[in-house]
Amino acid sequence: MFFVRSTGEREAASLRVGLPVKIEDETWYCPYELRTDSRVKAFGMHGVDALQALDLTMKTLRVEVDYWERHQDGKFHFLDEEGAGI
Repeated sequence: MFFVRSTGEREAASLRVGLPVKIEDETWYCPYELRTDSRVKAFGMHGVDALQALDLTMKTLRVEVDYWERHQDGKFHFLDEEGAGI
């Protein structure tokens, strides 16, 4: 995966999602990381069970990718096509 700026500059990029883990009696947490050579965003989402935490993480990642592309003036490319593959 690459992040291609409007100038044509390419940076290696990765999108990682961790396994949901139980952190309290009724709360689960699913971490994620969006990374390029010049920037890193690591966060996670909470849910009432593992599936909800993972689902919220995947939905949040779509928003994160859109925000990143708008504010970093570029596009993610996955398998030589525009888009982050999520």
